[in-house]
This record gives sequence, C-alpha cells and structure tokens, in this order.
Amino acid sequence: MKEKTTQELLEMLLSRLHIDETNPMMGIHRSWMEIVGPDIAVHAKILDIKGRSLIIATDHPTWSSLLLMKKKQIIARVQAQFPELGITHIVVRSRSE
Repeated sequence: MKEKTTQELLEMLLSRLHIDETNPMMGIHRSWMEIVGPDIAVHAKILDIKGRSLIIATDHPTWSSLLLMKKKQIIARVQAQFPELGITHIVVRSRSE
C-alpha cells in the first residue's frame, strides 16, 4: 500500500469535514503568519469576519495593542491578498481581559 503525502491527507481531511479550500476565510487563516508576522501570529488568532471587520483574539493585552498599532498595515495586506473579503476594520479582543 502506497503511503499518502501530507498534502493528500490534508485534502482527504478537508473533504471529509466539508471544508472548501477555495473559501477566502480558509485562505486568510493559512496566510495569517505571512500577514502579521510569526511573532504576532503565535499570540493572535482570527476568530471571525463580521461584515467588513476582521475579528481577532489575542492572548494578552500587549499583543492587542501591537496589533492595533499595525492596523493599517494589516488591513492593507488583507485587502491586497483577499480583496473579495472587503475588510476595512479590525476588532481586537484579548482573551486575558
């Protein structure tokens, strides 16, 4: 029996979970580290998209402040990579608050 590659296993899992890889929400999750950088990505996760707002949760208020300072850059990167999402705002919530 031929061993499956990681990509093949991922595709099987996504298919079984009925997750559409062409969905922009999936793409933004996959690109998150590239959008915000590895340091921030470890501490900030996308929760949802509501209207034109990207809802982000952080694990500490300091990371929330840092995200808000980089808000314009992050929105610009999201708009460039995922214009179909129409993101114009970021809402940041700290889980430790």
